[in-house]
Amino acid sequence: MLAKISLAAKKYKVLKYLVLSWCALFAHQSVAKVVIAIVGKTKNDSFYQQAFKGCLHFSNEHPEIECKYDGPKDFQDIRSQSMVINRLVDQKIDGLIVATTDSQHLVTRSLMALKSKNIPVITFDSDLLEKHQQYRLAYVGSNNFDFGVALGEQVKKLTNKANNTLCMQSGHHTTPNLNKRIAGVRYALSDQATAHLSGKNGWREHSRCPLFSLGKREESLKQLMHLLKMDNPPIF
Repeated sequence: MLAKISLAAKKYKVLKYLVLSWCALFAHQSVAKVVIAIVGKTKNDSFYQQAFKGCLHFSNEHPEIECKYDGPKDFQDIRSQSMVINRLVDQKIDGLIVATTDSQHLVTRSLMALKSKNIPVITFDSDLLEKHQQYRLAYVGSNNFDFGVALGEQVKKLTNKANNTLCMQSGHHTTPNLNKRIAGVRYALSDQATAHLSGKNGWREHSRCPLFSLGKREESLKQLMHLLKMDNPPIF
């Protein structure tokens, strides 16, 4: 199913319903401006920039909406993300749309304060952990475990070997949506979702993997090139 849906169409639907659901929260209020802040895992990532463009597009039709955009500048940094959010709150925002990098840190350093100020929060792309979901109203995005299962099923089609070694590359090791994708891949290949693949059903993970790039593009490429230089590189 996931393979059949274009990424562009999916992004558009996510952004559309994200902003629509947000506006519904304030439909009963007669305020001059509703200021919505969008904070991604990194500010320079094209996915989160598209989310901001979606908000701007909607605000052109609804002048009562004002969109702000920010995030950690260069890589997925949990402290910077909370600092950015806290700065936006000081600038007076009416609501926050955020992609979670580290659920525990985000809640304790930012979202608990937002809840005390009655500033509503919607997560997108990456949700809070279940134990923290009282600090957001809704999550808009993919079912990331199913996403991982779909990736695992595709990986099976790449090999005819009885025994295979796999390496997965991810962003930050605490990010909920990415960890659910990793769990989905493991489940698809070996019917378990938590521990490293250790040979069941002919699949094991390379001892140095998963690799985490923190969303740094150059680091991602370095990690890939290192694996490709091996005599028998794992499926990546």
